[in-house]
Amino acid sequence: MIKKIFLVVLLFLSIEATKKVNPIKVSKIPMSEPSQVEKFMKKVALIESGNDHRVVNEFGMMGKYQFSPSTVRGLGYKVDNKKFLSNSKLQDTVMLAYMKANNRELRHIIKRYNGKVHNGIKVTRAGILAGAHFAGSDGVVRYFRDGGVGIADARGTTVHKYMSYFSTFNLPEL
Repeated sequence: MIKKIFLVVLLFLSIEATKKVNPIKVSKIPMSEPSQVEKFMKKVALIESGNDHRVVNEFGMMGKYQFSPSTVRGLGYKVDNKKFLSNSKLQDTVMLAYMKANNRELRHIIKRYNGKVHNGIKVTRAGILAGAHFAGSDGVVRYFRDGGVGIADARGTTVHKYMSYFSTFNLPEL
C-alpha cells in the first residue's frame, strides 16, 4: 500500500514539475566564424566562377576555382573532368593542395614582401597566393622582379589587381 501511495505522489509531483518548467527557446543555432582560409577560398571561387563547381569557361578552365586539367593532374589528382566537375569537395581539396604548393614555392617572396606596400598595395600571404592562383608562381615572381608589371589575362585582369583583392586577408602559414 505504501508503495502505491509513493508511486501516485511521485507521478503527481513529476506532472506538476513539468508544468512549471519553462521550455528553452532556441531561435538560432550559433554558427562558428569561417576561418581565413575558408574565406579566402570562397572569395577566389566567387571571383573565378560565381562559386559554381560545374562551370567550364571558354579556355577550358574548370570548376569553382577554374583550374586547368593539367594543374589538377600536376597536383597528383588522377580524375577525369566529369568527376572533377561533379565534386565540389574534391575541388576544395585540390585548391588547398595548390595553395600549399604555391606557399612552399613562394616562401622567399612571402618572407621578403609580406606586410610591405608594393606598387600601392599592401602585400599579404593571401595576396601572393591569390596572384599565384591567377598567374602561377612564376607569374608572381615576375611581378615582383619586374617592379609590378604583371601579366594580364584575356579579360585584362592582372596579378596586381588579383593581389589587391586579397590585401586585407591574413592567411596563416600553410
